[in-house]
Amino acid sequence: MSPLNDLHPINDLHPMNNRILLLMSGGVDSSVAAVLLQRRGFEVLGITMNQIDSLPVHPADGCCSRQAIRDARAVADKLGVPHCAVNTMKEFDRKVIQPFIKSYKAGLTPNPCVHCNSYVRFEEAFELARERGCGGVATGHYARLVIDAGGAPHLFRAVYREKDQSYFLHGVRRDLLAGIHFPLGEITKDEVRSIAREIGLATAEKPDSQEICFTAGRTYNEFLADRLDEKEGPILDRQGNRLGAHRGLSHYTVGQRKGIGLTNGPFYVCRIDPRRNAVIVGRKEDLAVREVRASGARWITPPRFGERVLGQIRSRHTPAPAAVTSLDKFGFAVQFDEPQYGAAPGQALVLSRGDEILGGGMIVPPKAKEPPAGREAF
Repeated sequence: MSPLNDLHPINDLHPMNNRILLLMSGGVDSSVAAVLLQRRGFEVLGITMNQIDSLPVHPADGCCSRQAIRDARAVADKLGVPHCAVNTMKEFDRKVIQPFIKSYKAGLTPNPCVHCNSYVRFEEAFELARERGCGGVATGHYARLVIDAGGAPHLFRAVYREKDQSYFLHGVRRDLLAGIHFPLGEITKDEVRSIAREIGLATAEKPDSQEICFTAGRTYNEFLADRLDEKEGPILDRQGNRLGAHRGLSHYTVGQRKGIGLTNGPFYVCRIDPRRNAVIVGRKEDLAVREVRASGARWITPPRFGERVLGQIRSRHTPAPAAVTSLDKFGFAVQFDEPQYGAAPGQALVLSRGDEILGGGMIVPPKAKEPPAGREAF
């Protein structure tokens, strides 16, 4: 029996206030979320957060572009939904973009979407909702959220696994989750587009945005090149032998195989060492880890020490069986049943119990001895 059978839907949370603030990105997902909310009897207020409009390079139709705001407004007009754009550029730069840059400077591989959802977007959304007298917040994320009989929120993976975004939502504050609606959690992308076509929404055929929103159509390396004073440095093997030179640390991440530029491979990036401005490489087997540690944990439903869980080390990584081996106020650690590859410091380690997301934290570097100083390999 599914655990959802014993839970009450989130839509029952605010029976006395059916006005809801919907974050509208200008894409088809948030557009159809508005339709589904209306069908469920909600009075929808559309908000688009104008986060990066001041950047010098900006695609005409990318995420957060002026066109995206126009698309969101066109959908809102079609549905009879009040809509406004809110300037959040300064806060977004301070709380998301600058930490992203600093993380890369420190040799980490950050996930800005996780950071934004955990510490920025929903806090701002609820402040806007309170100012406008709304009883909740909604988005077009693919995830399921339910409330148990005691009023506690539970986050679950979306029915449509190919678009599931629960990994990116694991760090949203538990008290905020209780007031969030995810209307797309039970349907597929094809169904979303079918609904949009049926109603004649302008976003029905709009492609999904794939880039990080604030890179404005560029690769993250191109974005970082303008903001980091990077220098070439050594590529070392695990014994400290110098095998070549790298282009700058931001071009590399743990688990990377392509683009390293070495012969006699394949080589994989095993570690980034910002103190020595070095990239440490090895063979695939050198990437294998069973213990992964994380800091800054946020829990929706805290696991127990020793509990069997599923651990997910990247958004596209298949959750794998593991046991919780450490759990305290500073973080946690898990021991995977099978070796995992590409556990990059800075990415999120998310734990789940079946389909239920328990929470997670940021992967930290493994405890390891530093390789010797670099020397030329012959």
